[in-house]
Amino acid sequence: MDHNESIREFERLMGREADHAHEAAIELEALVSLLPSEKSRQLAQLQVKASHKQSKEFRDLAQKVKEN
Repeated sequence: MDHNESIREFERLMGREADHAHEAAIELEALVSLLPSEKSRQLAQLQVKASHKQSKEFRDLAQKVKEN
């Protein structure tokens, strides 16, 4: 595997992880209102934010590797 192939593979993997984190956040958002207690809803909302942040970080990391 040459340098360009490894960068493309890294980009692909980070994109896949970003998509996974984004999908998890969307699914959690749909479930938040169905949770039985306020504490559970708050914890789920924190995880939604964390998943969205993680998705963005994966995409940013892939972009930085591509640029360098």
